Amino acid sequence: MALDFAVLTEDETAADIVSLEWRQHDVLIALAEQLKLTQLLRIEDYFEEVDWAPGQLPALSEELGIVSNSAATPEIIQFAGDLDALIALAVRRKQRLSAIPD
Repeated sequence: MALDFAVLTEDETAADIVSLEWRQHDVLIALAEQLKLTQLLRIEDYFEEVDWAPGQLPALSEELGIVSNSAATPEIIQFAGDLDALIALAVRRKQRLSAIPD
């Protein structure tokens, strides 16, 4: 089971997705707690759906930059980069980003 971060395509018939596995989630949340990254802590409950409005995405992107510059594992740094690219897509489309347990 993965936690999928999704942005709808422009025609809203599909979604662009970045997935976070359970073990990665544990590492990311521990790091978010240590660094007090409030936007990332919104996904602390792996099984709860979370949405970020377009106006909230810059703060989430900033936190991902902090994660990328921290002592995170290469896996987490890769995830942060992939999610940041998805955030940029959501901003361009003026759409929300959703975290959906799958």
